[in-house]
Amino acid sequence: MDASARRVIGALLLLLGVSFLAAGVYTGQLELILEWLEKALPW
Repeated sequence: MDASARRVIGALLLLLGVSFLAAGVYTGQLELILEWLEKALPW
């Protein structure tokens, strides 16, 4: 796989991650995930 194909796949994965993050913020699921992280990783 050449570098340009890797770059395209990386950009698509980044866009997918940002889309899921935006959907999580919109539906309020992000607060639940942050709560789980606070329980799993005590600061």
